[in-house]
Amino acid sequence: MHILLLLLTLMTPAVAQKNLGRESFMVNVRPVLSGIVSDFYQMVALFPDFPKNILPLMRELDDLTSDKETLKQTCPRTININCKGSVNSLKARLSRIRELSLRLISEQKMSKALYINSISALRIISEFDAEVEEAKGHIDNTSFLLSAGIPQKKETYFILKELDELMTLASLSVVEYIPFLYKEDFKHFFFNFVNPLQQQISKNSNHEFLNRNINSLNYSINLLNQTLTKKKKTPEGMGPFLSVIHNRWNSILRYYY
Repeated sequence: MHILLLLLTLMTPAVAQKNLGRESFMVNVRPVLSGIVSDFYQMVALFPDFPKNILPLMRELDDLTSDKETLKQTCPRTININCKGSVNSLKARLSRIRELSLRLISEQKMSKALYINSISALRIISEFDAEVEEAKGHIDNTSFLLSAGIPQKKETYFILKELDELMTLASLSVVEYIPFLYKEDFKHFFFNFVNPLQQQISKNSNHEFLNRNINSLNYSINLLNQTLTKKKKTPEGMGPFLSVIHNRWNSILRYYY
């Protein structure tokens, strides 16, 4: 099966043979993709000294992506009273993210394992927390002005850009906690498979993402599986997760080929 899927990646054209409609994607594919993303985070959490509080933080950032999409739809250009609900939702979300960020920082410690770059990870987490505090301050101020009925000329783009930076920093911190032996393998898989899916599955209307990128995603998941099962020793406890992730992905492929 692994060889067949690898050949499928090399021989098929640049796009999937079938295009899945939005309704079918939402019912049959999106839940499976969410399961794959969840399995990935549970898997990497098995690495020694991997901070468990990153998992709930990444879940909140997933929901933040949904809130961002709502804001973009209600106020595509500038912030106004129409997106008061979206701004208040972001305000509450950022409060929870800040709480998790502070908890994560308070529990950080230097890893005893020489193969984990603890200093770099700590630096990124600290930068992330500072960015969360700044973004929260801006959203709090925006929410206050909307509630007071005070006109403002804040462009939606700058808020979205600031929130995007949070996801980037959090993603970089995840990679820093991967041991050096596996870091490049997981880094490639994370930024070419998990991270794009994590953002796209929060965009309910963007079901065409898989139609356009199914081959490259298939290549990334097969590459990680081949590397961790054939070329390197599978990290302790990760075998079952790899199997579940691969089986989930195979169940998705049947909708596209």
